[in-house]
Amino acid sequence: MSNKPLFISNQIPFDNQWKKLTVKDIEETISCDFFGKKEFVEFYLVANGGNFTKGAYIYRDNFYSITKGDYNSLEVSSFFNIPLIGDNEDSEYTISIPDAINRRCGSSAKFDDFISFNIPFADNFGDNDFWIDIQTGEVKYIDYESSYNPDNAIIVAPSFIDFCQSLQGKRRL
Repeated sequence: MSNKPLFISNQIPFDNQWKKLTVKDIEETISCDFFGKKEFVEFYLVANGGNFTKGAYIYRDNFYSITKGDYNSLEVSSFFNIPLIGDNEDSEYTISIPDAINRRCGSSAKFDDFISFNIPFADNFGDNDFWIDIQTGEVKYIDYESSYNPDNAIIVAPSFIDFCQSLQGKRRL
């Protein structure tokens, strides 16, 4: 069995996955249903988080028309892991989804509301997160250097699987 989900290109180095999970382990951390959850669970059964050791990019123009000033090329450095309940050991390579949530809690009441309906699952080297909107299944990106205002989140892909399938190992010029 491959150590990489089928919908992530084999041309992109993806390493340092955390401990193997069961569906029950995933459900204990991510109990809500959302569009694309089946693929999300499939991903985490094969690779519990991990790093793009040589970088990866997603281009929003694969899905949306981009206006001047909007982000098109976004780097993705890692997918967060899901900890095993009761296991106090942390990954040295990626943070967990609960830790990603906790590091953003309390930024503002508006952001805490955002966290109620969005799940962080990946980040870039600038410590900015990618989130799945559990109401729509869309993947969003927040650049915290610009703002912690969730109204400034940009939609990156229509779903988790679209996000994963669109990742590229090389930056497009």
